Amino acid sequence: MVVDGLRIVPCGDRALLCYLGDTLDDATSRRVHALARALTGIHPAVVEVTPGCHAVMVEYDPVRIRLEQLLGLVADAARESAATPGAGGREVMIPVVYGGAYGPDLAAVAAHTGLTPEEVIARHAGGTYRVYCLGFGPGFPCLGELDPALATPRLETPRPRVPAGSIGIGGALTGIYPVASPGGQRLIGRTPLRLFDPGRTPPAWLEPGDRVRFVPVRPDAFDDAEREPEQARPASPAFVPGRTGLRVLRPGLHTTLQDLGRRGYTAFGVPVAGAADPQSLMIGNWLLGNRARTAALEITLAGPEVEFTGPAAFALTGAPIPAELLPAGGGPARPVPGWTSVLAAAGDRLRLGTVTAGCRAYLCVAGGFDLPPVLGSLSEDLFGRIGPLGRPLQAGDWLPLGLPLHPPADLAGRSLPPDAIPPFEGKALVRVTVGPQADRFPEEALSCLFSATFRVGVRADRQGLWLEGPTLPAADAGEMLTEPIPPGAVQVMPDGRAILLLSNRPTAGGYPKVAVAVYTDLWAAAQLKPGDSLRFERVETADGHAIAWQERRRLGQIRRFLERGVGLPLRPASVASHPGPDLASAVPAGTPSSAAAAQPGLAGATGQPDAARPRRYRVAIDGMEFLCEVEETGS
Repeated sequence: MVVDGLRIVPCGDRALLCYLGDTLDDATSRRVHALARALTGIHPAVVEVTPGCHAVMVEYDPVRIRLEQLLGLVADAARESAATPGAGGREVMIPVVYGGAYGPDLAAVAAHTGLTPEEVIARHAGGTYRVYCLGFGPGFPCLGELDPALATPRLETPRPRVPAGSIGIGGALTGIYPVASPGGQRLIGRTPLRLFDPGRTPPAWLEPGDRVRFVPVRPDAFDDAEREPEQARPASPAFVPGRTGLRVLRPGLHTTLQDLGRRGYTAFGVPVAGAADPQSLMIGNWLLGNRARTAALEITLAGPEVEFTGPAAFALTGAPIPAELLPAGGGPARPVPGWTSVLAAAGDRLRLGTVTAGCRAYLCVAGGFDLPPVLGSLSEDLFGRIGPLGRPLQAGDWLPLGLPLHPPADLAGRSLPPDAIPPFEGKALVRVTVGPQADRFPEEALSCLFSATFRVGVRADRQGLWLEGPTLPAADAGEMLTEPIPPGAVQVMPDGRAILLLSNRPTAGGYPKVAVAVYTDLWAAAQLKPGDSLRFERVETADGHAIAWQERRRLGQIRRFLERGVGLPLRPASVASHPGPDLASAVPAGTPSSAAAAQPGLAGATGQPDAARPRRYRVAIDGMEFLCEVEETGS
């Protein structure tokens, strides 16, 4: 679809890429940022608006808006923004120490360009650069309008760690690494400024549309600033006696906090992140009466061992994993079934083994985790080091639990029907639509993509799966402008290898996207581990929308089934009067409450034998009282 020079390309079943030009220039940049502003908040179904160098990506929920309606809104916004493109952004001065340990590639850039190091510094500091977009990593600015004489190819092998504040040149762009991360640009200097801070609003120092000038400074100015910590690491919560939580005894291979991700920050280069398999997370939360987006522990391959410091209900979902609950008072371990709500007492230990199929399991707890959100989410983005902990779990961590929404006794034993449990077979069929750069590939490459079987390579993480199999060389190997990356993009590297990007994908990139996966098929792909197989099947955008509707109905049926019969609290009370859940001290175990015994007909009035008589208990959790009925049946 083309509207007044705007080319709109559907990408998968929930994203549109809106191209405003094919070159890097000031006029295109202004139009991109004006369109992004016009699209922000245009409809509740639009969940992200992400500007790139010459394109804007619109992510949307296809169940909440028809594609035809969305296209009309985008076209109207394009006409409106073209009429009033707006002024440029702020002019921001960035102090830089050039060369030496701060710019180890300055001499290499000088040798490549035929200039002296002093001339490179003078030309670089003499320019004014527009922030075309933020991407690659949180707060990373893609700065255009570099002096053509300074253009230098990226490193053939990226550095595994580039210090925060490093300033580099990569091709025709220059950039600044706001946080320590891998990177391939040629480093010519560093700034002492902290360009990204998740505790700041907005979190990025620079914004799309700003104009940047670099000011050379002496190394001693940088040294003074370097005495301050690069970025304060969040502290692990301190244990509160009497408070229910999880104490980590053994962290497992790679265990992180995840919810459904953080929204509204992709324009700042912040990935959505969140659970790699949202279906398993949501169902685990519904088993426990939680809201769908409540945070859980995402467990990769090998699980942790944790101790409950108070009574709690929990559930294991996702990949099947051996688990046993060790009672606090001793005695034999009790096996824990998957996809089932289980009660744990204070001091009980949950020991998890290694997944028997799939890749990721989820440990959900009633009430979720009571930790401060970072940019609106508890998800840990380890690539941008954003989250409550900023890292995977470690031995000794203690995670306090929140207040359950329902009585724990009402949750115990609830389980998902076997026919609703997703299969974990070590293979996946991923349905895809053709990508925005599919025309760069010959027909033989596209036929190979849809007919071959790929294997997941050893490089597989929350960002994406590197696929082993036939290569997909592009017919057009020309350099691509950096643009936003849609969910489920299948990117092709210069050597022809394909990567299927997952939940923690970067927000922008410069590699061609040959295809884009249907969003819900990514859940099965996220459960593949190295060596598992994957195939692609071509579908149309309308098919992807039909699949989204089917999955939404199926999940709605599961939720309604699991929510049947969940009790409601009797009487709210002051939350501040109790430090945390205290089920054990509220009512002695096995003793009917005095309130229940005083009410006629609750006990002793049915004529039933004592072994089958319903018993009611009044339980207080964080100041909220629940009436729980337990029917004892003989063995």
